Amino acid sequence: MFRDISYSIFVIIFLGMVMHIVADLVKGKFDSKSKGQLHKFWWIGWSNGLSCFSKLKRIVLIVAVTCLIVMFITAFSGRLAANQLMTGYILMIHVGTAPVFIVCTVFLIVSWGYQCRLTENEWGELLNRIMLKPASHENSMLFLKLTFWFSMGLSVPVSLSMLASMFTIFGTHGQEVLFNIHQYTSLALVSSVVIHLYLLLRNQYK
Repeated sequence: MFRDISYSIFVIIFLGMVMHIVADLVKGKFDSKSKGQLHKFWWIGWSNGLSCFSKLKRIVLIVAVTCLIVMFITAFSGRLAANQLMTGYILMIHVGTAPVFIVCTVFLIVSWGYQCRLTENEWGELLNRIMLKPASHENSMLFLKLTFWFSMGLSVPVSLSMLASMFTIFGTHGQEVLFNIHQYTSLALVSSVVIHLYLLLRNQYK
């Protein structure tokens, strides 16, 4: 069940990104001029004139994404390939990487929170989209900011569900429930981060 859901979500995300890229190519939004003006490390949001704190934020983002990739590989590779849970050194790597990811996530919330707040226009656009009304999306940062907050919010149940499952006070059934919560919230977190990173890279390339 979990494996089928995971495969379905990853396929949908991949096809969605491909369709979005094709639509941008058709509209001519990729041009050599903008590409030539990009910093060689544009894919991590690097640009000339960044302050020390801005550089630190990007470095922490790289560390957080790296930790998430490590946890994704250790947790999902065996589950998706052979439907097996983590054991041994794989489990140790996964558990050891988690605290670093949590610390980086807290730093990202504090350092990027104000910058990722929704403006008045973005709130209006969000309400229009919820009510299925026409909404201007030219140069909009709405989905980029929403995926950021969605990812940050999901990191809470992902962390707490795994931490709580380590205590025996919840019993066997309770630990199974917490493990399932951890699985599905982790899947949602990975999906949200993938979409956020795609939108972030797309915004850098505009």
